[in-house]
Amino acid sequence: MCARCDEIDERIARYRWIREQIWDQQVHDATLQLVAKLETEKQTLHPKQ
Repeated sequence: MCARCDEIDERIARYRWIREQIWDQQVHDATLQLVAKLETEKQTLHPKQ
């Protein structure tokens, strides 16, 4: 993977950790959306991986 993908993976891990630590529905929903957006961005960078 490239350096940008490594950064995206770190951000995804951070958002997932936040989602597990905070029991607020708005935070949970927001982190799910952010993770989905970042995973889409990662797929855009490397479509066949």
